[in-house]
Amino acid sequence: MQFFKYTVIRLAIFFVIFLPLVFLLQWPLYTAGLIALVIAFALSYLFLNKMRLAANADVQKMFDSRGPKKSKHDLEDEAAEDRFLDDDK
Repeated sequence: MQFFKYTVIRLAIFFVIFLPLVFLLQWPLYTAGLIALVIAFALSYLFLNKMRLAANADVQKMFDSRGPKKSKHDLEDEAAEDRFLDDDK
């Protein structure tokens, strides 16, 4: 849920900057889009850090829960490889 909230807020910041540049100042779309993108990125990076970290944690949990589960045989193989590599050092 944090990911959705963070994304919506970032998009809102982008459009709050983009729309006035296009409609009030009559800037070309690509220029207004680039300027709005940079400003929205900077503002979200500076002021939405806690929300960004929570969104990252949500995405990480989603991918961790859906990842392939390793069998006992796979885990034993990995442990043997790790022991082999540790012995070489």
